[in-house]
Amino acid sequence: LSAVRYTGISGAPFRQEQHRRTLPPGQEETVTMTVSYAEYGPQVGEQDALKLTVAGAVEETGQVVAKELRVRLHTPELTLTVRAP
Repeated sequence: LSAVRYTGISGAPFRQEQHRRTLPPGQEETVTMTVSYAEYGPQVGEQDALKLTVAGAVEETGQVVAKELRVRLHTPELTLTVRAP
């Protein structure tokens, strides 16, 4: 997991995990990774995204399969109502 600047340049990875799974052909499995704001907050700027890169290998052929997912972060809007001057 790394930050991607608005220019498209990736920062150094700040989180790495390894999971070893063996799946039969055609089967899928979901792996969940929870990342707190305390972990990613210092890594990203206002217009940045998070990039998750996942790779796997086919044991029989040595073929590597990779996928990349970018998640754009949005700061929630804040509305203030002043009740008195």
